[in-house]
Amino acid sequence: MAKSKFFCIAVEGATVDGREIKREWLEQMAASYDPKTYTARINCEHIAGYSPDAPFNAYGSVLALKTDTVELNINGEMKSLLGLFAEIEPNAQLIEMTKNDQKIFTSCEINPNFVGEGKAYLVGLAATDGPASLGTDRLKFAAMARPNVFTPAFSTAIDVVAEVDQGGIADAIRSGFAGMAAMFSRQDDKPKDPVTPPPAAANDNSFDIAAFSAAIGQQVAAAVQPAHDAIAAIRADFTALQGKLEATEDPHSFRRQPATGGGGNAAHLTDC
Repeated sequence: MAKSKFFCIAVEGATVDGREIKREWLEQMAASYDPKTYTARINCEHIAGYSPDAPFNAYGSVLALKTDTVELNINGEMKSLLGLFAEIEPNAQLIEMTKNDQKIFTSCEINPNFVGEGKAYLVGLAATDGPASLGTDRLKFAAMARPNVFTPAFSTAIDVVAEVDQGGIADAIRSGFAGMAAMFSRQDDKPKDPVTPPPAAANDNSFDIAAFSAAIGQQVAAAVQPAHDAIAAIRADFTALQGKLEATEDPHSFRRQPATGGGGNAAHLTDC
């Protein structure tokens, strides 16, 4: 990421909204600021980034602070005041935003009693269009030709995937194609052997299948034979029972008794 030149982010004295930036604050912040102790991140309009997505993400970090004298024209009178200057590492969003003439000034976030030590520390920096401090410089970013302008950013909290050696891949591809070409070249030089059809398989599958089918049939027949025998026995018993029932008279059925003969002249008496 690119890093900026030092530019003024605050000036001692009264602010436009009636507050005061003390000179000793600027001196203490310049003397004690260390990103390894606490990094002041850049936000938009003092809205601390709670999302990794714009516009509520962070826009970079403050790298270093120093103080220097600035000359300001206040109500027609030139005054020499102490200013706080910052070197920042902006991300691409902040650079693009300032190119569009948006949020081109800064506003400090100062903790006057950092970690209870009684000294001021810069804990944040906001990109804004309405700075409270006088004399803040407009944000300007430019890519210069010096090799130390752009520096790689590494973080121990992020696992970085090792880069693949592109040269090694290219060499491997070239070697592979060369080997394939040589292989085909050698094959073309050799006379082609006549194609011999594969020998036919022995035709013993039908025998195995027949034997297997016969064995299965025998096992199935043996398994169901008891059931067949039981059914045949039941059928025979039923037939025998049916014959007996048909030959047996019903004791409740009416049957006329045969007449008893007494000769041709015998008189038959009947009760009327």
